[in-house]
Amino acid sequence: MSCPTCGAIAPAGSGQTPPRAGVTSGSGQAAAGAPFASAQPAPPPRPDAAVGLVSDSKARDLVLVAHLSALVGLLGVPSPLGPLVVWLAKRDAHPFVDAQAKEALNFNLSALLYTVAIFVFAFVFTVVTFGLGIVFFIPLVLGALIAWVVLVVVAAVKASKGELYRYPLTIRFVR
Repeated sequence: MSCPTCGAIAPAGSGQTPPRAGVTSGSGQAAAGAPFASAQPAPPPRPDAAVGLVSDSKARDLVLVAHLSALVGLLGVPSPLGPLVVWLAKRDAHPFVDAQAKEALNFNLSALLYTVAIFVFAFVFTVVTFGLGIVFFIPLVLGALIAWVVLVVVAAVKASKGELYRYPLTIRFVR
């Protein structure tokens, strides 16, 4: 039910009627009995919140390029370079592009940092163990490479559907 004067809506199933304009009981409550609060509209969603799908196909294509451009790392080019170029060039085009290009950039910067740390640790460990450490680190490096490729592809698939994606184990260098 809604009030014909002010348009206030009574909660469904509450059994209350909306208060009449200007009519109160002696206790300051509305004449209908129990206190009544009008329905407040929900605040607008944040652009980085996962509230739904992005319908702008141009933004989805740019985000897809931002995620997949990290695969240049397989060719020897640093993987953060592709997402960095997309983010710098198109961050003002759409909030979805800005958020997801930063996400791809942060993930690839984190992956690069983790890779350097693994190689330094592997080198020291291999030297200390007279070469036996290499037996442990070759599978670790191959597993990390496969995980990186899989995560980039999963992010690209989500982006092509217009969904926001958050990479795991990501340090937020760029906010």
